[in-house]
Amino acid sequence: MIEAVARTSAFETMLAGNIDVHVANAVGPCVKVKWNGRLSGLTTHAAIVGDSGLGKSPAGRPFMEHRRALIATHDMATLSAWQEHKGRMTAWHAEYSGTQKAIGKLASKGLPPDDAFALRLVALEQDRPKAPPSPPRNLDQFTFAAVKEQAEQNRAILVAPDEGSMFLPELGKDLIGLFCSTWSDIPISISRSGTGVVTIEPKMTMIVPIQRDTLLTFLRTPKGKHALDSGFFARFLWYCVDPSIVEPAPANLPDVMELTEMQQFLARCEHFFHEQIRLQEVGWEGQKVLTFSPRAGRALESADRRIGSIRLEGASSSEMAGLNKLHEQIIRHAARHHEFEGEEGPITAERVECAAEIALWSYENFSRLINSEAQALSRTDEDADRLHELLFRDLRVRDKIPEDVLRERAFNIGMATQGQFKKALAKLCAQEEVCAKDGMVHLNRRDSIGHLLGRGGVR
Repeated sequence: MIEAVARTSAFETMLAGNIDVHVANAVGPCVKVKWNGRLSGLTTHAAIVGDSGLGKSPAGRPFMEHRRALIATHDMATLSAWQEHKGRMTAWHAEYSGTQKAIGKLASKGLPPDDAFALRLVALEQDRPKAPPSPPRNLDQFTFAAVKEQAEQNRAILVAPDEGSMFLPELGKDLIGLFCSTWSDIPISISRSGTGVVTIEPKMTMIVPIQRDTLLTFLRTPKGKHALDSGFFARFLWYCVDPSIVEPAPANLPDVMELTEMQQFLARCEHFFHEQIRLQEVGWEGQKVLTFSPRAGRALESADRRIGSIRLEGASSSEMAGLNKLHEQIIRHAARHHEFEGEEGPITAERVECAAEIALWSYENFSRLINSEAQALSRTDEDADRLHELLFRDLRVRDKIPEDVLRERAFNIGMATQGQFKKALAKLCAQEEVCAKDGMVHLNRRDSIGHLLGRGGVR
């Protein structure tokens, strides 16, 4: 399907990320996987990182439109049932509120409590009207309360903001803790009057399309640093478009909804959509459990050795957090694609080997991303050295040169963008090698012992 749709390497990366996420969103809540005696969920978070205009939105549109259509169809089919439920809930709330008021009235008069009222509250909590089957939904409000409310209706939740810049500002410590806990299959405790503490287990799949510069800016904020230090971003798969690739979004794309491969893919998504509704009704204890073949187990051990060798090369704390999650990422990727494709029997070694390549590629993207600023500073230093050599040796500029002329000459030595040139020129200005003013670049000359003689050699 990717080959049939993608026209550029950038769009191919973003389409692959969307396909993986929607496989995870379909399969993840329905299946668990067992390895070395431990059961694990398949929760997946992914980031699609690319500059504006590369096609992040078009890459995800067919999948999201299909999902919204499924939700709308289910809502229409269950509309009358929900109206009846609303009426029953109104009556239930009225009786619950009346019982609470009766308890409060006794207390305000200094009378002893009536056990019958307390027992009635407990009975009402236990007999809360059961809601009709609710479909898995997209999370529109990124708050702890919204997640709790949605998880009680259906624990399968897709977090899919149109643009990461809308999502990242909401990432307080409570939400980061929630997302990390659900990724690690840790239930969330909530308190209810009448029944005390209950637990919910949201099964969230998250896809965050975001521009590279927006993400890097966020990582410099206190919230961003906390998200990085907490291991939140280490739990992501990173589908990043190489910033050196300058490609517009592909034009004249085929009608992807007419492609046989797309129709088959969306049919599988629909199958799991209805399976999530069924599990919400009958209980999530009926989740299917996948296992690995002996050869797949050896492939996992081989992948672990590769991860261990990367650790020996030295890594920052953020990179180490990502490395520590790679084993789990490989297991989850292999399991979800095995189940989505309808493969029989244990997970194969080939699935594990493919998953290992993707997980390691994702880690490399993550490592380059969080180290990109240091790399950019190093690149600016190199560009500044080359620009200095161009000015003082190759062009033999005596006093000054128009900035636009210098920019054209700099392009010929590899400074492909205006931003790259501007950073290198600013570096030389900061070093007092040159002075840029009114469209001219003036050379600063020094005497034999390094004292500045003046702009353009003039005192």
